[in-house]
Amino acid sequence: MSSPAVRVLAAFVIGLAGGTLAGTEQLASWIEPVGTMWINAIRMPILPLLFALTVVGIGGSSNARDAGRLTARAFLTFVVLLAVVTAAATLLAPLLLAGINLDPASTAALRESVAGTAADTPALSLVDWATSLITVNPVRSAADGALLPLVIFALLYGLALTRVSEAHRTLQLGFFRGVADTLTVIIEWVLLLAPAGVFALAFVLGTRVGAPAAGAVAWYLAVASALVVVVMILLYVLMLTIGRQPLRPLVAALAPAQLIALSSRSSLASLPALIDGMQQHLRLPPRAIAVVLPLAAAVFKINAGATWAFGAVFVAKLYGVHLGAEQLLILGFATVLLSFTTPGIPSGGFFVQAPLYVALGLPVEGLGVLIAVDLVLDMFKTACNVTGFAAAAVLVAPGEVAAGG
Repeated sequence: MSSPAVRVLAAFVIGLAGGTLAGTEQLASWIEPVGTMWINAIRMPILPLLFALTVVGIGGSSNARDAGRLTARAFLTFVVLLAVVTAAATLLAPLLLAGINLDPASTAALRESVAGTAADTPALSLVDWATSLITVNPVRSAADGALLPLVIFALLYGLALTRVSEAHRTLQLGFFRGVADTLTVIIEWVLLLAPAGVFALAFVLGTRVGAPAAGAVAWYLAVASALVVVVMILLYVLMLTIGRQPLRPLVAALAPAQLIALSSRSSLASLPALIDGMQQHLRLPPRAIAVVLPLAAAVFKINAGATWAFGAVFVAKLYGVHLGAEQLLILGFATVLLSFTTPGIPSGGFFVQAPLYVALGLPVEGLGVLIAVDLVLDMFKTACNVTGFAAAAVLVAPGEVAAGG
């Protein structure tokens, strides 16, 4: 493992241990701003970087048809991976939770602990979501942090760039490459501060981990975490076999981003390190990285396939709601669809699950229960998402080579 990754890992372990053994809420409140500022700094260049990378990746194609094939292969890979994971988790969730017996006192304590934070998120309108994908103001979308509309605009801009004169195309590609290179330098500066930022985040986590009703959800957390780890292992297997990537470079490429994901719980914050690691350690076509990774960050959250179904079945047991075969089918289909709207922020997936819970007859307050115990699980979910980004790029890469990209 590279030296920077070792330093980040050491900072994470020391911070987590320090917070657990000696942390107080007052001390955590003093240290927390360090982690917050670091995350803000690493998020600052992400949207313009993704825009520049997408434009260069698509616009640098020899023709729009070639770029369209790459994007289509990427989305097909996302859907297939997510559908397989979702189907397996939806079938296994009732079996894995069949024998669980929640202690009534612990359940009551758990409900009480989230009484003021139950999810009141209004139901998501798929029509409104689909309409919002075509932004009327890309600058406003960037300012609002609306990643998917901005990426769609970047895709259209890149495709249009393949149709203009060679002189104009070359000029703009040079500009956007310069923007991407400059933003990458800024990100590298921020990543130098990773040990300090990760230490602060881990210390706060160590101080605040655990809840009075943790015993009531211990089995849920253990099995859900195991499911996510299994998905990550299977993704590595796919990259080693179908992607034909050697293990050591693969670990070197992914480990820094995974460690940032574990500490920050933000796939967007982990993306710059992932791009840098894959460019340095893996022999992949540059466009496979430049196009697939930004698209994956915008829409592809593979952990949802494992954890959304499992969480919904757990909430059903918690509130005594029966989910039959039809409801499980709806659960699986809706998970694949709605997961593509998930923002890459900590616990962001819960905010788009509200309409799914309404459709299944589950209390939306159950999302508050899951949020209350999601602190540790979300670290693994984010690391799984980052691994999924890498796996998608690796699996798409052979087709890009065959296409001459």
